Amino acid sequence: MSNSQSIDPIVGDWYRSHGQLFEVVATDDDERVVEIQHADGDIEEIELDDWVTRCRAGSLMAAEPPEDPGLAADREDSEDELGSVQSTMDEARGLRADALSDLDLFE
Repeated sequence: MSNSQSIDPIVGDWYRSHGQLFEVVATDDDERVVEIQHADGDIEEIELDDWVTRCRAGSLMAAEPPEDPGLAADREDSEDELGSVQSTMDEARGLRADALSDLDLFE
């Protein structure tokens, strides 16, 4: 995809198409799709052929990341929340296991 009318989808780079700002989060050459995440957090897949068509039409261009640092922070916060839920679940499992040690199975 390296001709003058095409922009390669690079993971981590931001683009704008049809007024929408988005980041490429993954590419799958076997499935020929580009996974993107819009600035509002929505995730979408674009077929590689559609990506190329948008490039040739001039409706897809490289863009700067959003100025609102809260957008990236929102994603990090949700990842942190998942981590805290996991650690809370691990602690709860440990508490249940500790409570069983006082049980006398032969009474």
